[in-house]
Amino acid sequence: MALLFTDPLYMSFHDEEWGIPVHDDRKLFELLVFSQALAELSWLAILHMRDIFRKLFDQFDPSSIAQFTEKKLLSLKVNGNLLLSEPKLRAIVENAKQILKIQQEFGSFSNYCWRFVNQKPLRNGFRYVRQVPAKTPKAELISKDLMQRGFRCVGPTVVYSFMQVAGIVNDHLISCFRYQECNADVEKNFKSPRSQEIEIVAKALGNTCLSHD
Repeated sequence: MALLFTDPLYMSFHDEEWGIPVHDDRKLFELLVFSQALAELSWLAILHMRDIFRKLFDQFDPSSIAQFTEKKLLSLKVNGNLLLSEPKLRAIVENAKQILKIQQEFGSFSNYCWRFVNQKPLRNGFRYVRQVPAKTPKAELISKDLMQRGFRCVGPTVVYSFMQVAGIVNDHLISCFRYQECNADVEKNFKSPRSQEIEIVAKALGNTCLSHD
């Protein structure tokens, strides 16, 4: 564990990416693939192989991956070994095809993902790592919908990991400095024009109370 928390790549990932809301379809697909890969690799291993993943999977362009042939799929190797198990690789190709269908139906994979939380990240407030669940009812709901659409290797545990890393849920511990930063970013981005007007008026009147939520 000590290696994990002192590795510069992991620390950068935690501080700058994990838990930040993602709306780019390729990025979301990449994070879904990484969440699936956690069954076979650690986050540390994935991060150190990230450039390899991106190169082999054509920068996670679903339209490109959907065209992968069996020969192409079985050529996705690192040091002579398949990047992931064959079932996982086949699932990624199949999921790329399903993402294309979702883009046609919802306009983007992002629209599809974020509609489950009404476009705003869920916010948990866990104090200890042991309190963080492996899955939730919301993850089970999304997992069920994905599987009904033909996605593979998207059980609720995979989906919840995806929700965490993509910022669909804020699962930083409340003692982590990123917990409040992520919450603040969300409040800023989702602040209504009316609330912005009220804030401007309050400042003009010299209201300095900052204790409200």
